[in-house]
Amino acid sequence: MANEAVGFVEAQGFVPIFDAVDAMVKATDVAVRGVMRLGGGLVAVALTGDLATMEEAVEIGTETARAISNDTVKSIIFASPSHPVSAIANRPGIVDGS
Repeated sequence: MANEAVGFVEAQGFVPIFDAVDAMVKATDVAVRGVMRLGGGLVAVALTGDLATMEEAVEIGTETARAISNDTVKSIIFASPSHPVSAIANRPGIVDGS
């Protein structure tokens, strides 16, 4: 995992996130590790891949989710994630208990 970047895209509800996931995996070669419920209706998707691909995927995902959502869409990329961030990305269920 040392050379893999980690990315997260967060939006209000599952529909914008699922639409974002669809667009990201069709356009890039990132691995979708899972979706997590963050509370208050917020949903995030965790991704892994090389940094350049992650930057492209997260941009596509954020724009796609924003296009169908009336709420804020947020994203973050970790070029060199710490072990705890890598653990969350690879097992997103540890955040929401699933």
